[in-house]
Amino acid sequence: MSKAETNRAVPFLAAFNAIEKFLRSELSAKRSDGFSWMARLAAKKGILTREQSDALQEFADLRNAISHGEYDNLRPIAEPLPETVAEIERIRDRLLAPTLALDVVEHQRVVSFSPDSDIHEPLAVIASEGLAQFPVYEDGECVGLLTTNAIARWLAAELRADDTIATGTVADVLTHSGKLDQPVFLPRSVTAAAAMESLSTPLPSGAVPRLAIITEHGKPTQKPVSVLGATDIPALAREA
Repeated sequence: MSKAETNRAVPFLAAFNAIEKFLRSELSAKRSDGFSWMARLAAKKGILTREQSDALQEFADLRNAISHGEYDNLRPIAEPLPETVAEIERIRDRLLAPTLALDVVEHQRVVSFSPDSDIHEPLAVIASEGLAQFPVYEDGECVGLLTTNAIARWLAAELRADDTIATGTVADVLTHSGKLDQPVFLPRSVTAAAAMESLSTPLPSGAVPRLAIITEHGKPTQKPVSVLGATDIPALAREA
């Protein structure tokens, strides 16, 4: 059989098997663990995006139809569409050679403050650089996220009748932070797909992270390398 006559089931199954082998290794799955179960678990762990997981679960049904269906002269009757083969090969390539988030989004300078910093310091940075979110570090650990929303709530609470405001510290402003003012921590090695998923997945509080802080190993006790925000999601999605 010439290359031109190769049934599209062949590259489809090759890609499917490569993905299955990868997921089984990443999840330390048992031989008895089903593919769809692995795809769902991989999405929960950020190995796959939800869209990739859903697609792979549908591909599992097609794999079964090809593997267990009828054959005509050693050629499976069920043959995937060209776009189906292209999609599963794209997912395979993203998994086996993933694009890192920091290769997609330019490194962003991280400006941080301590709880006892005068609030005028972040206000000056907002005015000069337009930044809107600042990690707050105390004794080398991130203890909060200072946002313009929290600053606005603090200003509203502190505004006097004569339109003046008493001085305050970052710690004072953090008392006005809501459950939405929360970051998520990701390692330097995070993939574009995993970063996108983290920025769009609610935290245990129910809030979607306002900021992803990139550190060496994704720990709040480590120095920030860069940050990712909601505006970076479209660029990350294109590489996911």
